[in-house]
Formats: sequence, C-alpha cells, structure tokens
Amino acid sequence: MKKIISSLFAFIVLITFAFSQEVTPAIDTLEFQVGYPNVHSTAIQQLQSYPSPRYVANNSFIRLFNWMNSRYMAGGGQKEVKEQNAIKDAMKIQEELILHWNYFLTIQNSGMATSSDSYNNPNGIFRAYIDLANKYPQIPLALTTFWMQLAPSKMGYSDKTPRILKKDYPDSFYIKDASGNVIKRILNFAAPDSIFIKDGQLQKICISNILSHLTRPINIINENGEEPPGAHHIGSISQDKDMIADKNRSGINDWNIYAANRKKNMRKLYSDQFMKMPELKNTVFTIYNVEGGPINRFDWQTSKASCSKIKGNYYSTPDFYPRTPDNWKTWKGAWHGWKWINDGRKIEIKSGDRFFSPFVAAGWAFNPERDMRPAQWLGLLKCLSVVGAEFFYAGYFNLKKPFSKPENYVWQAAMPAYAQAVSTHYSDVFFNGNVLFDAKKEPIVTFPTKEKDVLVAVRKQDTKEKYVIATTVQPSSNNEKFPLEKNIELTVAGDNIKINARRQGSVYVYDKSVEPALFFQLDRWHQYEHPERWRKEWICEAEVFDNASSEQNKLIHSVYLKSNSTIDFSLAESYIQLDQKEWTEYSFSKRDAEQLGNNLVLMIYAKCTNQIRLNTTILGSEYLISSKKTDNWEWIKFPFELKQQAELSESIRILSLTDGLLIDKIILSNSDKLPDLKNY
Repeated sequence: MKKIISSLFAFIVLITFAFSQEVTPAIDTLEFQVGYPNVHSTAIQQLQSYPSPRYVANNSFIRLFNWMNSRYMAGGGQKEVKEQNAIKDAMKIQEELILHWNYFLTIQNSGMATSSDSYNNPNGIFRAYIDLANKYPQIPLALTTFWMQLAPSKMGYSDKTPRILKKDYPDSFYIKDASGNVIKRILNFAAPDSIFIKDGQLQKICISNILSHLTRPINIINENGEEPPGAHHIGSISQDKDMIADKNRSGINDWNIYAANRKKNMRKLYSDQFMKMPELKNTVFTIYNVEGGPINRFDWQTSKASCSKIKGNYYSTPDFYPRTPDNWKTWKGAWHGWKWINDGRKIEIKSGDRFFSPFVAAGWAFNPERDMRPAQWLGLLKCLSVVGAEFFYAGYFNLKKPFSKPENYVWQAAMPAYAQAVSTHYSDVFFNGNVLFDAKKEPIVTFPTKEKDVLVAVRKQDTKEKYVIATTVQPSSNNEKFPLEKNIELTVAGDNIKINARRQGSVYVYDKSVEPALFFQLDRWHQYEHPERWRKEWICEAEVFDNASSEQNKLIHSVYLKSNSTIDFSLAESYIQLDQKEWTEYSFSKRDAEQLGNNLVLMIYAKCTNQIRLNTTILGSEYLISSKKTDNWEWIKFPFELKQQAELSESIRILSLTDGLLIDKIILSNSDKLPDLKNY
C-alpha cells in the first residue's frame, strides 16, 4: 500500500511539475546580469562595464536627474555593507553617472542639512555630497526637497512635523461635509497662508545650510510634491460649505480650476521662501507630478506655473511607473503605463507645451523577475523621447527591508541615458518639431498601427518633411516566448512604409525634404540583452555621425525597395560618401577603448573606385590608412596601439584623401576577426 501511495505521489509531483513547466516557461537569462541569480559584481562594477551611451558632443539636452538614491545603489541598508563603505561607494556611483551617463550631480534630500554643523562630521553623507559637488563645479548640481519630511524639532522648534501635516488646527482648516463636520483631517484649500510660509522658511534653513558650504551654484531643485491636499480630494472639498463660499468669492466657476489655483498659490507661498534667495536666482524649481494626466491631477494650464520655466517652456513631470511587463499599454491604479502618458501629453501639447520630463521606473520588486527587463524598458523610453521627453528623473524605490540588491536594478540608471543619447542625434527634429496632429488638430501621441504588441511614436520637424519614428515590440510577460522583433507597416506622410520594430526600440530618421528620401537607423547597435552582456566592440553605422564637413543630407545615401504601394525600409541600408577633404566625426569614449585593451584594430567597411586613402584621428592620435581601389565593399583593417596620453579629444574623425569614398560601418575591436553581427 505504501508503495502504491509513493508511486501515486511521485506521479502527481511529475504531472504538477510538467504543468508548471508548460504554463510558466523559464525566464530568458540573457535579460539579466551575468551569473544571475548569483551575485558576481557590485552595482558600480556593472555600471563601469556597460558600453557608454553615444551622445553627440556638446549637445544642449538637459542632464538626467538621479532619483534612485546613490546610497542605496551602493548597498546602503544591506546587512553585509557598512554605512561608511556605502557612503564612499555612493560617491563613486555619482562620479560614474555624472562623468559617463549625463546625470546631474545630485544632493539627495535637503533634510540632511537641518544644521550647518552636519558638515563637521567627516564621515557623514552630508559632507560627502558637499565635497563631491565642490570637486566638480563644471557639472550641474541638483537637489531634492521633501516638504512632508521636514523636521522642525531638529531645527530648534517644538513641532515634530511640518505645519502642513499638523492635526490640531481649528476644524475650519480641514475638509468638512456640508454640515461643517470634519470628514478628513487634511488641510483644505483655504487654510491660512502662514502655514505654507512657515514650512517654506524651514526648508530655507536646510537649503541655506547647504549653500553655506558650497563653492558653486545649485542648478535645479526638485520637490517631492506629495503634500496635501491632493487633486483626489477635490470631490470631498466641493461638499465643504466653507470651500463653496471661498470658491464663489474667487469668481472661478470650475472646481478643478479653482483647486488648481489654490494649490498653485500654496506651493508658491512655500517655494518663494527659499527660491527668492539671491543664491538661487538662476536655479530651476520643479515639482513631481505636475502634469496633464487624465484623472486625479490638477488642471495643467493653471498648475504648471507652480514650477519654473525651463528654456522658456513648462515641462510636465508625470510618473511613468508601469512596474510589470503586462502594464506597459494602459495603467493599473497608481502604476501608469503608456496610455496615461498618451492622455496627459495630449492636454499638455494642446496647451503649447512640447517638452516634458517624466519620472520613470521599470519596477522595484524585491524579485527582479517581476520587473520590466532592460530591452522592454529601453524601447518605451525611446518612445517617450520622441513625444517630447528631453530628460528623465530616473527613480527606484526601496520601501522596506529587506532592500532590493542594487546589482539587480542598477541597469535602470543606464537605460535613460541610452535613450536620451539617441535623441541628441535628432536634436533638430526634437527641439524644432512636435508630434503629428490629426484632422481635428488633436495631437497624435500614440501613432496608429495594427499590431497590438507594438508601440510607435512619430515626431516631425516644423518647417520641413523630416520625421523621426520610434517603435518597439512590447512583451506582456517576462516568462513567455515573445518575438524580439517584427516587421510592421505604417502610413507616414502619405507613404505606406514597412519598418523593423525591436524589443529594445528602433529609432529611424525619415527625411523627405531631399530627393531621393533618406531613411536610416540611429540605434542599431543597441541589444536586447542585459547591458552587461552587450558586445564590447564599438560598432557604428557611418551615417550616424556627430559632426561633418557638409550637411547630413549631402553625405548620406539610402538604399531601399520601393513599389507602387509600399516602401520597404525593413532591409534598408545607408552609407556616406566622402569626396576629397570631406570628413565626419563620431563621439567616442576613451572609457570604451580602455575596456578593449591597448592593442586595437580599426575596421572600416568601404569601397572606392580610386585607391582608398583616409586620415583617421582616434582619441587625438592621427593615422594614415590606405587600401587598393575596389568596386566592391570590403573591410579595411588597421591595427594600432592605444596611446595612454590620448585624452584631448574623445572622438574618431575620418578625413577622405580621395574622391568617391563610400563608408558603411566602422568597428573598433581588440581583434582583427570581425565580431558576430548576427541580430545586429
């Protein structure tokens, strides 16, 4: 009998195991760091190993804002990490982000400076932040403030909370019903100005303590912006007879506009106390969640004035926190996917605000297999960029112990930089363009496609027929077998076109302002795997240059198939043609070269009916390269040794010494063997 039961039990286990394997396929480990789930490298080591984002040199894009908290990224709060080591490594992470990933240097939470004496602690994080900021005066400095975390008792006052959170005011200050009974002990919109002014003065103390030790300016301050009352309280407030009377006195008929005006005034009373300091006269002030979102948001046209203008424009600050792969398209409660951005951006763009700066996070589960993976996230960020995101507030939330291992999520700091770097290659369309508009003059934030698992965004230059198209294939689970790419068809500018959409995103330039039209990809080198697994060789399409002796459309040529009904760009190839003394230049980080070693090989895929002769400047050192003339494309391979003193110019420049030189690809490797270009 025992033998029968044992056999039956084994059979049930086998069936259960088989069923679980069928309904829950294994994750693709290539989407996780090397060695996952075992830990083999720290967060800083991972960041240092990733390929550099390829920004156009001297671009004008605003830097990224690190809201991830570098102390947690350095292991702060982990049992095996000592606090002093966490602080030390947090500064290393900050240096890595500001020097190689286009981030602001960030002092995270002004609340650490309740006393100027905090700087006297040589081992404290306050001193570490200040010293790092003073070390790099050329790097713009950001500061976060948290109104609701102000600690008056640490500044010599009796209150333990900021005034906006106090519960012992007269009932008239709180949200009441029509009979005057308090239903929520949350401040209403007619609470005395003195409450908000006093809190602003407390914040001024913290910021003054920071400024007293800085030898350089603060460039941007971002307030957490979650103080009450919120837009979701408007329904309750509209029943309060005192609020009704106040609204009637204001002369504003609409409750949403009334509430937005009151909220704006509250915030201005608070922020004016410190933003009017002479030291902050050139400092930008922004607030989280000031946006045109579809529900539970204050009226955008009114509330945007709570923040400073940036470059003469108001930038909304929505949260794009889908968290899980299946939530990319819509939203669930507080976790907002693309539809939230779509609906909010329509309101903002119609208000004349082309640009925005979203807070972004791909997920913060303790188990990283629940969060979005790097490729899916990168594809979404590229689409956000095309619809106007100039920079991102990159976030991650360590809400309770045990805190997530930073080596499992540090990649989330890299993806915004990879996406923004692509944007610098279409800056003319970004800054002098907008999304398309339909026949009713409604903004087209989500460009129509028949594919349910594909997202497309399109931006057009204002004065000419030049478009940027971003598209991404979006999985709905980390555990399903899902295509990494697919060909899709769109109608852009009256043309039926076929293009390739990848999970990590594909960003294309379609330039119809010239004849024949140009079509080329800006981000072909991006991979779908975890960035620690990306190829180390530097591979660049020649047409994606940063600077040149002639205009882009004079050097680039595109080859594609065109029929009567469809233009097939899915297999399009582009190249550049240089005549004598013409040149192109590519931004290139010495950091990437050093990862390959000192003995390198430059490979150029080219052809020329004359003898191929070109002068190449790599990281400040010049080389003459020549090869036989050829009617066919061939790889020219040039070995050289990286010179350690090469620090003056982080770029590669190619100068043609003959006419009719065609170049398709450029590779920098530590081997003369061509790298595997499968899936490239």
